[in-house]
Amino acid sequence: MAAIFKVDMRGIEGLQKNILAVRNGFPEWAAEANAETAEVIRTLAQRNIQEIDAIATGKMAAGVEVAYSRAGLVFAVGTKAAYGVFVELGTRPHFPPLDAIREWCRVRGIDEKAAYPIALAISRRGLPERPWLRPAFLAGIAQHANRIRLTYAAGLRSKLA
Repeated sequence: MAAIFKVDMRGIEGLQKNILAVRNGFPEWAAEANAETAEVIRTLAQRNIQEIDAIATGKMAAGVEVAYSRAGLVFAVGTKAAYGVFVELGTRPHFPPLDAIREWCRVRGIDEKAAYPIALAISRRGLPERPWLRPAFLAGIAQHANRIRLTYAAGLRSKLA
């Protein structure tokens, strides 16, 4: 009779040892892989902000940070600059605060008298989206599974050595 499946129970002690090592090392290894991925995303997000020329005051790029859960199993990347979401997603037509537009003009070396016409244009057209975080996330997360695999393999080697 030809066997379609074959189960070999030899080495069960090694398997149990591996399972125990993975169970014990999981939080630490996952947190390590998450930290690496989060830093890659943070770096890419800051680079993207520069590439889309969204640096007027530098607050958005300087405010890009990573927040972790206590165990490090969950992370979030974002900016402290409240307007980061509006750069990322764009806006509907609205009349922006003139002080903010004046500040933008001043930093860009544009005569502050241009603030009102700029605000008027935004009130008619809104602002287009200029994604900086989502592309960073997609690029950074693309290698996350591989980082997890490598981190777990290194952890297993050290625990089983």
